[in-house]
Amino acid sequence: MARPTPPFPLSPALLEAYRVHARRRLPAGQVGGHLRRQQGQSLEFREHRQYLPGDDFRHIDWRASARLGPAAPPLVRTFAAEQRVTVAVSIDTRATMRLPDQGRKLDVALWLARAVATVALASGDRVLLHRLFGDGDALEEVTGRGLPRRALDFLERAATGPADETFNGASMQSRLPPTSVWIVVSDFYFEDADGRWRDLLARAQEGARWVILVELDSWPAERALLTGGPTLVDGPGLPAGPLRRDLDENQAAAVAERLEAHTAALWRPVRRGGLDHVPWRWPAAPMADGGAAYFVERFTRDLTLARLFARRA
Repeated sequence: MARPTPPFPLSPALLEAYRVHARRRLPAGQVGGHLRRQQGQSLEFREHRQYLPGDDFRHIDWRASARLGPAAPPLVRTFAAEQRVTVAVSIDTRATMRLPDQGRKLDVALWLARAVATVALASGDRVLLHRLFGDGDALEEVTGRGLPRRALDFLERAATGPADETFNGASMQSRLPPTSVWIVVSDFYFEDADGRWRDLLARAQEGARWVILVELDSWPAERALLTGGPTLVDGPGLPAGPLRRDLDENQAAAVAERLEAHTAALWRPVRRGGLDHVPWRWPAAPMADGGAAYFVERFTRDLTLARLFARRA
């Protein structure tokens, strides 16, 4: 039976503090979602360069120029005009995302979508929330400064709706403008026999788009359960009634290798320059709080996601 998402573990004050901090912690040389800029005049200082004929005299930095000596050409301040970015978050809602029972991947995925959407809207961006699988009610577009009730309802329907395996990438393909960030949150256990997922992933990296694949890897927790003694196993293809099965370390290692090969095959062959893969690995110990503490720690410390909101290099 479907169950609702547990309470969101991040307060508005913590999210605002995260947004402010993320604006300032991008290391030099890295590019964030908000550093896809156009040259222009704004209040955002970009860098110094040498004065060229025709430059506005008002932009000469006389103090910085003086430090170079009287023989050096003056330095001019340049500025960056930011473009509003579209931040799209696709959530995998299939059956495997509803495991493990303590610390479900789907709950963490929905919390992550809500956190990213809240910070993006507060930064003045456009947000798309998307269900990667399932027919109907697959996309919610949000603008403004706060996450509206309809967006929260969309996320809750994703939590309580059926675990449909039908790939729903078409609704996203036409909605990603050239300046956009697409975040996919999944365990990447799904099949792609017809190649539609990989085709969408390749197209999404064209232009100035940035793709972030957040892989929710709960195998460490599942392995601890399966290798801790006899386990009841039930599912498609098994005889009627659950089986009691022991999984030894060699078998567990073989499963881990197959999972890694399967998930990598879904993105590595079509990786271009605009893709980051971010693994979130579950702890082996059960998460009694439903994964709330784990989520807060991973989200607030993830440097790749923080680059989304960096505005100052």
